[in-house]
Amino acid sequence: MNDAIGRVFGFAARHALGLSLVLLILVFGTLEGSFLTPANITSLIDQSAIFAVLAVGATFGIISRNIDIAPASVIALADVVAALTLKGGFGFLAGLAAAAITTVAIYAGHGALIAWFELDPLIVTLAAWIWARGLAVSFTNASTIPFHSDFVTVMNAPMLLNLTPAVVVAVAVFGIGHMVLRHTPLGLHTYALGQDARLLRQAGVNPARAKLAIFLFMGVTTAVGAILMLARIGAAAPTAGFGLELDAIVAVIIGGTSFKGGSGRIANSLFGVAFIAVLNNGLSGLQMGDPEFLLLKGLAILAALLLDATGRRLADRKTAIE
Repeated sequence: MNDAIGRVFGFAARHALGLSLVLLILVFGTLEGSFLTPANITSLIDQSAIFAVLAVGATFGIISRNIDIAPASVIALADVVAALTLKGGFGFLAGLAAAAITTVAIYAGHGALIAWFELDPLIVTLAAWIWARGLAVSFTNASTIPFHSDFVTVMNAPMLLNLTPAVVVAVAVFGIGHMVLRHTPLGLHTYALGQDARLLRQAGVNPARAKLAIFLFMGVTTAVGAILMLARIGAAAPTAGFGLELDAIVAVIIGGTSFKGGSGRIANSLFGVAFIAVLNNGLSGLQMGDPEFLLLKGLAILAALLLDATGRRLADRKTAIE
């Protein structure tokens, strides 16, 4: 009997996040009749594509101890640049290229400041969170600029299982992120930076170059997010994506990536993305006000973190006893 109870607790400890996700789905399925309908599930997945792409970049940033809180603001600015490019008489491809170049250039600048001037990543990206959003508002006079293009139509057209191409892009980014993190030198450097930069020096690798490479990778994932955002709303809005960066960071942490750096997996971040996506969708379906939404969301995230931490402690204690 004791062995059976121990196995149950052991299973719960190892799968705390998965159990939290299942519990969340059951709660929302009970409270909101349309939550588990195919239409809502499809909408939930589509709406999570951009957020999921940003979570890939956030995983690299947190593992390497180069946390980035600027992606949503950079996306807003990049999309404004794209819309202004299209409005100036250039084609939509030029607009998308302008958005991507803007994003990667900003992240290259971040990487240079952090790698060679040894500035704190949190401070550098916090500054960008402010100035990039400010430029987006300034360039548009706080108004939305439409991005009329067949590209928008195609990206919002349902495909297999009524999902849009954005979901396919997000899945591809997750797959590439997994391969890069687990099977390339950049992935090894990411873990090494999070554990101890001296490990890179001992291996003959310049930590500054490794940091720059990581920021360039995060710049690419943010550029993909910018293009998906532009396609989703068909316009450049200076306030678009507000708060997405925080959701991405929380999803990665809930997924088990240590905020102290040095450990984590892309696959685990996917569970965190699913948890936050279900939480956002479920609370929105209850049609509550912003204060109640934010309160319940914060409490649910805290509960998930506490459950995961408790599960880890139980698992560690069981291992120590054995």
